[in-house]
Amino acid sequence: MELPPPTPVPSAPRELSRLAALLRYEILDTPDEAAFDDITQLAARFCGTPIALISLVDQHRQWFKSRLGLDVSETPRQISFCTHTIEGEGVFEVPDATRDPRFADNPLVTGEPDIRFYAGTPLTSADGYNLGTLCVIDRLPRQLSAEQRDTLERLGRQVMRLFEERLQAHHYAEQVALQQALLNSAASAVLITRLDGRISSLNTAAEQLLGYTERMLVGHSLTATLFPQEALARRAAILSKERGKQIEAGFEVLIAPLQDGQRAMREWRLLHRNGREVPVLLNISAIHDELELLRGYIVSAYDLAHQENLQLQLRQIAAQVPGMLFQFCWRPNQQSSFPYLSEGVEAIYGLNGAQIATSIGPIYSAVHPDDRASLLASIREAASSLSPWHFEHRINHPRKGLIWVEARATPLRQPDGSVLWHGLVTDITERKAEQLELDRQQEMNRRLLEALSEAVIACDAQGNLTLFNNTARLWHGLDACVLPPERWPDHYHLYQADGSTPLPWEEAPLLRALRGEHVRNAEMAILLDGVARHVSANADPLFASDGQQSGAVVVMHDITERKRIEKLQREFVSTVSHELRTPLTSITASLALICSGTMGEVPDHLQELLDIAHQNSGRLSALIDDLLDIDKLYAGKMQFSLAVQPLQPLLEQALRSNQAYAERYCRGIHLSDCPPLRVRVDARRLQQVLSNLLSNAAKFSPTGEWIELWAESTRDGRVRVSVRDKGPGIAEGFRKRIFQKFAQADSSDTRQQGGTGLGLAISKELIEHMDGRIGFDSRPGQGACFWFELPSHDQSHATGEARK
Repeated sequence: MELPPPTPVPSAPRELSRLAALLRYEILDTPDEAAFDDITQLAARFCGTPIALISLVDQHRQWFKSRLGLDVSETPRQISFCTHTIEGEGVFEVPDATRDPRFADNPLVTGEPDIRFYAGTPLTSADGYNLGTLCVIDRLPRQLSAEQRDTLERLGRQVMRLFEERLQAHHYAEQVALQQALLNSAASAVLITRLDGRISSLNTAAEQLLGYTERMLVGHSLTATLFPQEALARRAAILSKERGKQIEAGFEVLIAPLQDGQRAMREWRLLHRNGREVPVLLNISAIHDELELLRGYIVSAYDLAHQENLQLQLRQIAAQVPGMLFQFCWRPNQQSSFPYLSEGVEAIYGLNGAQIATSIGPIYSAVHPDDRASLLASIREAASSLSPWHFEHRINHPRKGLIWVEARATPLRQPDGSVLWHGLVTDITERKAEQLELDRQQEMNRRLLEALSEAVIACDAQGNLTLFNNTARLWHGLDACVLPPERWPDHYHLYQADGSTPLPWEEAPLLRALRGEHVRNAEMAILLDGVARHVSANADPLFASDGQQSGAVVVMHDITERKRIEKLQREFVSTVSHELRTPLTSITASLALICSGTMGEVPDHLQELLDIAHQNSGRLSALIDDLLDIDKLYAGKMQFSLAVQPLQPLLEQALRSNQAYAERYCRGIHLSDCPPLRVRVDARRLQQVLSNLLSNAAKFSPTGEWIELWAESTRDGRVRVSVRDKGPGIAEGFRKRIFQKFAQADSSDTRQQGGTGLGLAISKELIEHMDGRIGFDSRPGQGACFWFELPSHDQSHATGEARK
């Protein structure tokens, strides 16, 4: 079934206001109510129709608050007759819907409920908005009489009157509930009385205070039930004398001040149900209705016993506070005073409460003369702006001598123009001494930093530079600036260790430490005015006491002179090695010919000497080869030809090359099964590393033991090759320098094992040039296991490319 075209609706602002008015009555989707059903019955009876509706039209539907002769509770607004009714004034009538082009195709006409006749009167709110209709419907064409139309309009007005009464009743119920909630939530006891002083209701606090339930007191006289009659009689006599007329000793005693336009507040003692008297502060207020007619009284009773208990608790708490709690009433042009002082006044000022009850002079006199003027100025300023007051000053204490105190208070303006301060004064002498010591230490640290020959730079957790000592300013030619970390290298002239390549910003040691890394001996250069200063940087993150990172610091050492000396050493070694190599090669070859007998038979007494000379010339050649390798590595001149290749053939080749040498010292080398691993290496350089490790293992292995060689995959996807011996292990004092040049555990002239001390240093450089790392595991007396790790084939990026 297709719906007809949308029914025109009023302008958007007018329609929104109408919908708001409809919602204000809070009647949509509420249950059926007999009063509304009576009106639809009357409308149907007067108009002679089988259907009558009270319809409310919202944004999308018409909803029926009451319906007679119709089963549905709502229909779409788009097809409703009532939408046309609320757009006009007065009764809207359709005698025959089938002949009306607006409704002829309406589903409500062509189908159930087969509407032929419709008449509706708008339900208009007090502010002029049509909220819905009272309508009558018939399944036969017809027309209302003038009397029926008038009756329909009158009934429509009665519907609106019911709406208004219902809304007022709802609001009244809410107010009653709110008043009762306020009454029950009041901290003080509250009793409501009628005009004659009889109790009409009371809250829970009153029940708890007096021991009575509400049922016990309602209907009873307030004064006859809860007041001592002697006290009422005394008060009545006083009031009678003051006013010159007789005041009865009853409820009139309580409300007499109200009749004179005064405030009815006084301390009384009420009778508890158990017979004891309860001290209260009683306040009585009149209750007037909307016509200002007196309807009763509100009697509020504040429990003074509870207040006394609270004051006792306050004194007990104040006694535990390390200092003096106070209330200070400041009157700029009158006598100021302390309404409250805790017992801590003696510890702070050496005074008692009686000495300063009426004057602040003794306290002012105790203040150090140099602090008095600024103390008064700070009080005046805080009193003027009503801002929290905080002031530290010195006190001449009669027993303790000169002490430091800290005063804090919050000022509040009073109705009489004075300022009431609530505050605390504490002794901070110890804290001041600690602060002075801390300041002294910080000043000493600052001077030490400025005097250091190393450059020290620090930043906070956001990467803002916070420290630049004098050396750092001298080296960089700049001070700390507000810069993002990515601009540090360019602004501060940072270069890589070669002194010519700009340092990438993410490699700056300070930034690495800010990311949580511990940086050690990172070499770089600072290029200032064309001169490179080589430095070694150590950087660490900084942490606050709560464990959160608060920044980072870097310390840079000048290694320019060391780099210059190293360069001279390398040049010297290179020159000497090249100069020695040619004659030494000739000497070695000549000795080999002589020792082999090629040049003729050698006398026995010379053979041993010639063998020794031949062996030592070989050792000297090896030393020169190692020196030249080291020189090439440090100068970056050694070429590497990297290629991806299986690891096992490389290990097998190392085994064959070193087996004979190993058998001179031990039983030999045992190669375990090697997984099918592939690595990207320079095969010749890898053989050099393996020979160094295997020859070292052979020299330190006991006779009859095996050297173990194997490879395995690590958890991080790398390849580890290990060489283990069963020798004496690595001494604790030798471990830190084992990979340094010329490092030997036994450097004496009588050491048993030969070697140049360069093999491990060369191995370390070779492995690191192939993107690997080298290390060892050892326990004294239990042998040593040297290992190196290389990237697996999957982690390689290039194959067969040479790197220089």
